[in-house]
Amino acid sequence: MKNPLDFKSIENKLAKLQECIEILENLKKTPKEEFLKNKEKSGAVMYYLVIGIEVIIDIGQHIMSEVFQTRGESYEEIILKLGEVKVVDKKFAKENANMAGFRNLLIHDYIKVDLTKVYNNLQKAPDIFRKFAKYFQEFLDQI
Repeated sequence: MKNPLDFKSIENKLAKLQECIEILENLKKTPKEEFLKNKEKSGAVMYYLVIGIEVIIDIGQHIMSEVFQTRGESYEEIILKLGEVKVVDKKFAKENANMAGFRNLLIHDYIKVDLTKVYNNLQKAPDIFRKFAKYFQEFLDQI
C-alpha cells in the first residue's frame, strides 16, 4: 500500500519551521525592555510565532487525516490528538495545546495582545518548535 503522506510537503514545512526557530532564537536575545519598545522586533516575533504554530498545526492535521483518518475540530484538538496517537509525547501535547489559542489571539484579537506575554512565549517557543520538529521527523522515519 502506498503511503498517503506527502513527504516533500512535510519536509518543506519542517524547513520553514527550522527557519522560524533560527529567527526566534536570535530575537529571544533581545532584552525585555527593548522588545517591549521596539515594534519591528515585536512584530517580527509575532509573525514567526504564528508561522511556526501554523506549520505545526498543518503537519499535525496532515498526519491525523492521512495516517489516522481523523481530524481535529480545533487547532488545540489537533495537538492533543497528536499526543493521543503517540506522534508526540502525550504530556508534551497537553502542555503545548494552548499555543493554538495564542495563535488565535495574535491573529484575531491583535488589539488585546500583551507584548509581555509575547516576550514570555518567545523565550519558550524555539525549544517547543524544535521538539515538535523532532517528534514529526521521528514519526516520519518510522513509516
